Amino acid sequence: MEQIAQKKLHSLCIKGETTVTGVTQVIALEEREVKLAVGEKTLFLTGKDFSAEKLSLEEGVLILSGEVATVRYASKTEAKSLLKRFFK
Repeated sequence: MEQIAQKKLHSLCIKGETTVTGVTQVIALEEREVKLAVGEKTLFLTGKDFSAEKLSLEEGVLILSGEVATVRYASKTEAKSLLKRFFK
């Protein structure tokens, strides 16, 4: 029997407030930067005035208020090396 790995899907909607689904972990939530684990990737949001309006890891949902300036994805290994550079 063949086992098929299912990819965990996520979505990102920036319309008024920012809604992210498929969130498995909140790595950082600061006023100017948000880092989230979504499936096999890390999602980086930068901007200003970020604030969590709703967070449910059971549902995998994060709703943010604030202004999004950039969105970037990285593999989890790439994200870890970026964090190491920040804390040197």
